[in-house]
Amino acid sequence: WTQRYFSTFGNLSSPAAIMGNSKVAAHGRTVLGGLERAIKNMDNIKATYAALSVMHSEKLHVDPDNFRLLSDCITVCAAMKFGPS
Repeated sequence: WTQRYFSTFGNLSSPAAIMGNSKVAAHGRTVLGGLERAIKNMDNIKATYAALSVMHSEKLHVDPDNFRLLSDCITVCAAMKFGPS
């Protein structure tokens, strides 16, 4: 699925290739920018993401479960960075 969604990103065959890929890094910045938008619009996240949701579901046909996996990854990274409370 990764190759299908990101076919223009080049080599994604190993963790090292992914870590060194500038297109992956740029997309990561885009995703985190989207999360920043959510934080700034906590009172109406649904409207904030409406167009993005339509694009990912209707145009890109992204499996909605991928977003659950992404949120799990972000949670684990935040926990690793900030440690136990």
